[in-house]
Amino acid sequence: MTDTLALGSPWAPYGLRDDPFFQLALQPTTDTAAPRPITLFVGRDKELARVANQILGSSNSRAILEGDAGVGKTSFVSRLKTELGKHGVLMHAQPVRVRPGMSAREFVAEVLQVHLQIRATVAANEAGGALRKAGRAVKKEALGALADPETVFWRRVGRLVHGEDSTSTGLSAGVPLVNIGAQREQVRIPAEVDGLSLFTELEHAVNYLTQSGKRKLLIHVNNLEQLSIENAASAAHLMQQVRDYLLVDYCHWLFVGTTGVEELVFRASEQVSGIIPFAVALEPLAPREVLEILERRYAHLRMGLRFTAPITPEDGATLYERYHGQLRSFLRLLSRAVQDRATYAPGTTLSVDEVIASMAPTLRREALIKRIGEADTEHLARTFGGRRFDAEIRVSDLVTANRITQASASKLMRRLLDKKIIRQSRTQGKSVFYRLAEGDITVALNLG
Repeated sequence: MTDTLALGSPWAPYGLRDDPFFQLALQPTTDTAAPRPITLFVGRDKELARVANQILGSSNSRAILEGDAGVGKTSFVSRLKTELGKHGVLMHAQPVRVRPGMSAREFVAEVLQVHLQIRATVAANEAGGALRKAGRAVKKEALGALADPETVFWRRVGRLVHGEDSTSTGLSAGVPLVNIGAQREQVRIPAEVDGLSLFTELEHAVNYLTQSGKRKLLIHVNNLEQLSIENAASAAHLMQQVRDYLLVDYCHWLFVGTTGVEELVFRASEQVSGIIPFAVALEPLAPREVLEILERRYAHLRMGLRFTAPITPEDGATLYERYHGQLRSFLRLLSRAVQDRATYAPGTTLSVDEVIASMAPTLRREALIKRIGEADTEHLARTFGGRRFDAEIRVSDLVTANRITQASASKLMRRLLDKKIIRQSRTQGKSVFYRLAEGDITVALNLG
């Protein structure tokens, strides 16, 4: 007789309906039935107020949001949109994305596509409310308004950025009254943005949507992540080309990117730098805030009366300290550790030591050996053996631990720096000190 593998949700034994350690962004909704509502958001109050006050207190604005990967930028934007929505600011769900080599016309065309989406949403909401009040009479009125200037404008914008389908029909005849045929041809008229300046169209679109300033409009621009030097220069050139578009009244711009995007892209030219007053940099959450995040997630996903924490919020906060603010990687670690435990001890609370012991072998292979090879992984393990996760080392420590020459140790240190395994922490006189760069690595080395 063979054993039967027990299958099922690893979270149900804890009294949870889903994974509390999800890494997906929070959604801009307060609906408690949503899987990831913005009510789970913690902290960032000062940064939120700074951006929101600029948008709500000016006729147009431009702001930069930057931070390391996994620090929580997307959830921050969701929280910002939730707050701005309370003040009637018009927004869109998916961001405009900057692509390498993107031309100014392509960028503005994508912005106009976003305007079309917002317009469709606004029109649907307004028409829906009016139809509920006035019934069929409103439908007749709406049909009569199909040719008004605003409708004509939006149709033209749609044709400019999307193109349109055109149908033509015709008759053909052979012998009179004997062979008569009908032809119907579908023709695709392409988008026309390549040969046009779209400034006037953008200006009119914003005026129509905001009712000439009675409402505000937020344009969210993303994908400024992990830019190479070449791509950063291209993005900086793009911003210089679209500078005047960024000054259109009643339109507010939020650019989101990795740490350093302000200097690489928006401070590269005086013309652009002069219209960007500041950047908001998201720093890593504090351990006490991570503790609150886990408490809120457990409460949100809890089902029934029986509940056991997969890892206590206090232990979670302790483990988070070694992740240097990489919230996404930290949450991934917890999720994998609990699911690994679920195969033989479902529903039991893990300690910090148990999480590390469970995940160290896997992360050693994934986070280290694949990146730097077995030899350098062993060098690293010998160097940090018996140290704390936040210990500092020098080149001389590599020499002593691995019994290699100074030259070999210097080359090893350079390889580790290039692979972002370690980072420089400080200098003291002529001595340079380094620390491990990522929390995954400290767990992989099973450091206390």
